[in-house]
Amino acid sequence: MMTKDGKPLPGCAGEDGPPLMRGFILPASEWRIEDTWHVAGLKGSGSHHIAIADKIVPESHFFDLESGVPCLPGPLYQRVLELIPVMHSAFSVGVAKGALEELVAFANTGRKQLRAVTAMRDSELFQAELGRAGADLRAAQAFMDAQATSHWGHALAGTIKDDALRMQSTQNSVWIASTCVRVADACFALGGGSALYDASPLQRRLRDLHAGAQHVVAQQRNYAAVGRLLLENQVSTAVAG
Repeated sequence: MMTKDGKPLPGCAGEDGPPLMRGFILPASEWRIEDTWHVAGLKGSGSHHIAIADKIVPESHFFDLESGVPCLPGPLYQRVLELIPVMHSAFSVGVAKGALEELVAFANTGRKQLRAVTAMRDSELFQAELGRAGADLRAAQAFMDAQATSHWGHALAGTIKDDALRMQSTQNSVWIASTCVRVADACFALGGGSALYDASPLQRRLRDLHAGAQHVVAQQRNYAAVGRLLLENQVSTAVAG
């Protein structure tokens, strides 16, 4: 976050918007990694804190994620912020798909849970809940594919730099993350007591998806920005009419 005289500088949206955020690059010798990533999920991402003190960053080392000019040609590199929600959705769908596949493989071993009348795979209740989870996963996959296709079309047309499009993809990312969490929750519950053990991939998938849904891109509060946009568009349409 960029500041001057101890106060945040306004971003491209002005005083009422978020502060100016810029990225920068420094040699590894100029900063240190703090061992802070002790978390419930996404342990493997190693998202530790980075500490920097009393260092001068040359102006040429800064880059602007919001409105910077890409240094590489081609439609894929026009914008970063519009693509992040799509990538996050791919993560959610991939982990949920893994959870469903692992549950199916577990059931196909012939597992019969304690006090159950039939094996897991032969239980109509298990089959129904598995089918429900499979439908949620397919819906999330289709939504992600549609958003990726839309983004690629805008990228080819040179119209991907659009606040409304970014909010739309963020909205989709939130919905996809929530749906995939529901898939993982269902798989974990259907896995029974065996899913509780550290050796079970189902508990890891569950924790990873819940952690991913806490990410700023997939937080439920993002729905508010989309709601405001819908209200503003309705007002604009009424005024134009």
